[in-house]
Amino acid sequence: MPTAMVTFNGRITLAPQVRKNLGLKTGDNVEFVEVENGRFAISCRNRLATDTDLRNTRSPESPD
Repeated sequence: MPTAMVTFNGRITLAPQVRKNLGLKTGDNVEFVEVENGRFAISCRNRLATDTDLRNTRSPESPD
């Protein structure tokens, strides 16, 4: 599963596979939606990223 590091300024960079699956383009806004205590989903353009979407971002060489 892709990961991201939080910078000193609190920014993160989403992995290319995540951006592609969410249909994100430069300048798009994202919203972090708490789906349960301590777990968040990313939404964009009125589409909610599900756990399935996020699991599909694994690169082919990644182990299950």
